[in-house]
Amino acid sequence: MILELPKKNIEFGNMGYIKNGILYVLRINSFFDLMYEITYCIYGAERCWYCGQSCKRGKGEKEDMRPRITLDHMIPTIIGGPTIVNNLRPCCPKCNSKNKGDYTAEQFLELTKMENEKKKNETRIYKINAVNNAIEARKREMRKENEDKKRGKIPYLPKEYTEAKVNGQLNCLIHVDTKLGKQFERQKKFYKEYDRIKQPVIVSSNNYVLAGMNSIFIAKIYGVPEKLQMILLENVILVERGRS
Repeated sequence: MILELPKKNIEFGNMGYIKNGILYVLRINSFFDLMYEITYCIYGAERCWYCGQSCKRGKGEKEDMRPRITLDHMIPTIIGGPTIVNNLRPCCPKCNSKNKGDYTAEQFLELTKMENEKKKNETRIYKINAVNNAIEARKREMRKENEDKKRGKIPYLPKEYTEAKVNGQLNCLIHVDTKLGKQFERQKKFYKEYDRIKQPVIVSSNNYVLAGMNSIFIAKIYGVPEKLQMILLENVILVERGRS
């Protein structure tokens, strides 16, 4: 797949840089931070993508009482949504936590539309009750749909995320004997419960693993390499040393 990038050449400190439509990653351990910075660069950091509320990045000025901007995974991480620009949007804390929760962006926008319809008819009790019933019924359907995604009964990633195939051997800069931590334990628990490897492996165009080592460990331990999903970022190159 093609990673969303700004159209201009830009540097992101020692994390990486964009040149002529290609992202060069300089530090693999800051890949997620790099994805956050690129998302803010494309979509801004002062307005919620869902509700349009004005936000601030960081502490801001003392008199600035706006909420701090966050980043939302459009496909939630609880389902297996990857931390890449295509799946991230700037979001106010209210939408990101209390309102959106574990819904996908598409589901959340649908529910928001239904809630807005209810507000239009706030003086008509019979219509409010009908909309409330419709909202609750749709939420049950969505929860069932997301549970099926967790179990792999229906795809949880868009087809374009995984249609580009990795050719050749993967290059891992993290040793396979690395001490495993809490993130691995959470992913292992997910695998035991749902019989699916939760997170896809994100790979650069020169076959370096950028994210998803815990998934590789799980596939290795349980002997299920066929259950790994790969996202090949065709316009991303990992630079081990120096610049290309």
